[in-house]
Amino acid sequence: MGMWARLRLGWLTFWGRLANLAGYPCVVREGQYASEAQGVNVRVRASNNYTVVTVNGVDVYFYRLSGRIDGVGINPSADYTASGTAR
Repeated sequence: MGMWARLRLGWLTFWGRLANLAGYPCVVREGQYASEAQGVNVRVRASNNYTVVTVNGVDVYFYRLSGRIDGVGINPSADYTASGTAR
């Protein structure tokens, strides 16, 4: 790794630690990831009040400003079947 890359990484790490210390919320970009080999589907989307992270049809709702979890739900449009869940 070159000198400028190390300097940039150090600078970003410093500001990231400072933001965490101050309790500043994280900025998350919307996106989607799918791995057929592992059978994992991850989707991130943002609304006015929440950031929603969906992993294999399970939605986790985070408050956008605080980052705290508000709730969890099952996305009925995913490949969910009641008989496929563990008891």
